[in-house]
Amino acid sequence: MIMLSTISWSDYTITVLILLLVWYIYLIFRFYSSQIKDFINGKRKIDFSKKRGNSNSLQDHLFSEFAAPFDTLDDAKELSEKLINAIEESAERNLSQNEFQNYIIFILNEYPYVKISALREKINQLAVSECKKHPQLVLTYELVDSLWEETI
Repeated sequence: MIMLSTISWSDYTITVLILLLVWYIYLIFRFYSSQIKDFINGKRKIDFSKKRGNSNSLQDHLFSEFAAPFDTLDDAKELSEKLINAIEESAERNLSQNEFQNYIIFILNEYPYVKISALREKINQLAVSECKKHPQLVLTYELVDSLWEETI
């Protein structure tokens, strides 16, 4: 009991902070040693800027809230590119509304994981906004959402 009364709060706080610092340094070296070695050897640089592709692209804007790349996000980006190209191609070829919708259904069926993800809403928004550029192609949000469920 006497020993505990001889330790001041400032000594205790300093000791705890030093132990925490040592612990976090250990964790950093344990899990990031290869990145640290690459940085020290000049093979890696620290980039503090946000990496953004083509910032004026509509699809980059739509997917900007998702920071971590994962397969479904990559699929959604690929799907968005295919949809944009399909809408432009359909407008150029002057497809009928039925042919156009079948074409969209065909593309949507290739991405079943996007269908069940939260990205489905973003894809629907993208399709509707792209169709507004071509008055002969009519897609509403509800129609695009229903096209996910249809098969050819």
